Amino acid sequence: MTGFQILLSVFFCVVIDNLKNASSEVHSSVEFIDFNRYKEPTVFIAILVRNKAQTLPFFLTCLERLNYSKSRIHLWIRSDHNEDKSIEILQEWLSEWAAHYHGVDAEFSNSPPYRLPEETGPAHWPPSRYSHIISLREKALNAARHMWADFVWLLDSDVFLTMPEALTELVQKQLAIAVPMLKSDGLYSNFWCGMNDDYYYLRTDDYEPILHQKKTGCFSVPMVHSAVLIHLKVQQSDELTFMPTRLANYKGPHDDIITFALSANFTGVPLFICNDHIYGYVMVPLDKDDSLSYDKLQLTNLRLEIMVDSPPLEVSSLLEHWVDVPSEDHLGVDKVFMINLLRRPERRTRMKECFRVLGVNASVVDAVDGQLLNDTTLHEMGVHLMEGYVDPYHKRPMKRGEIGCFLSHYYIWKEVIEDESLEKVIVLEDDVRFEPFFRQKMDSILAELER
Repeated sequence: MTGFQILLSVFFCVVIDNLKNASSEVHSSVEFIDFNRYKEPTVFIAILVRNKAQTLPFFLTCLERLNYSKSRIHLWIRSDHNEDKSIEILQEWLSEWAAHYHGVDAEFSNSPPYRLPEETGPAHWPPSRYSHIISLREKALNAARHMWADFVWLLDSDVFLTMPEALTELVQKQLAIAVPMLKSDGLYSNFWCGMNDDYYYLRTDDYEPILHQKKTGCFSVPMVHSAVLIHLKVQQSDELTFMPTRLANYKGPHDDIITFALSANFTGVPLFICNDHIYGYVMVPLDKDDSLSYDKLQLTNLRLEIMVDSPPLEVSSLLEHWVDVPSEDHLGVDKVFMINLLRRPERRTRMKECFRVLGVNASVVDAVDGQLLNDTTLHEMGVHLMEGYVDPYHKRPMKRGEIGCFLSHYYIWKEVIEDESLEKVIVLEDDVRFEPFFRQKMDSILAELER
């Protein structure tokens, strides 16, 4: 035998011996369960868009940044009767992102017409509008069932899911219906804790503790909307509907979310609102006679409110050109000052972003840091404490931080007195929380002062 033949014979002997050893060992399937890596459940996301050009750049940015495999997500998008650039924004976003998802089913109807029959404005909801929305939501629900999706997520386009893990967290709860609690710039949210005999909102004592996260978890409530995740593998989900005609002896209003809530109730499927995380935010709905420009003001309110406790609402570079950036002014006065300690850069960053959103040209003033003050520096600055002075509230001498705060304001007012061009100024500190409609309220105050 040649050397090669000998080597080949040895190789086959080793392989056959290993196969014999492998085949002689028997393993239980339990031993291999931990080695399995499972794919994420499939999610069918249904999105209805109408006149949402102001929210879409932020909504779509949040959507694309969800930490969930896009190959396991199918998008179903419908848009019609728009008076703005909603369709153009959707088309631009889809041209970049559609290929990343398992599939996209998008139907856009160009306008005119801008209104449905009976509508008097973009925020008016006559029966024809409810009928249209009911039909679309039912089609989305049935399309998800037909695709054998594991979940369907009915997501409104004025919702901002700022938590990238939101979808993962909700899916893992394995609830028949799970909804992330969404905050706004007030008491409005996407759930009710009470429903009256006419099936409309009823104020209860349970609402605010859930809204303000005084108690956390997932709570069964009579009504949810705006970001409803339905587990389609739950057998009872087959009976869920938005169509009043599918419910026997239905006596409720012609309303999509109320019909859905009652169908869940009749089927015995609980509606869970989950507030165990800050999942995101939702816009306050417009009233009947409100304009689309008013919705832009409400978006400004919400963006400012988000920055109180969270990072700013972000928009991708792809869509940032769709976001209106207001021109800057001095709020009707000669100068706006903002006092900030250098050792608090996060507050400076937040305030600068607030000013950018509001369109305020503000001058940042480095505050006098009380931690750097001592008797020597105070003496050099010519600052002397009044003998025997105590804080009228705390009944104690002034602290260094309070002295620094006083000096910061003192130097600003000194500048105002010395600069004859400054007749009216506004002085803000870096922890200010801007009221909703801040600019409009400021205009009203200044007008009253002029009178």
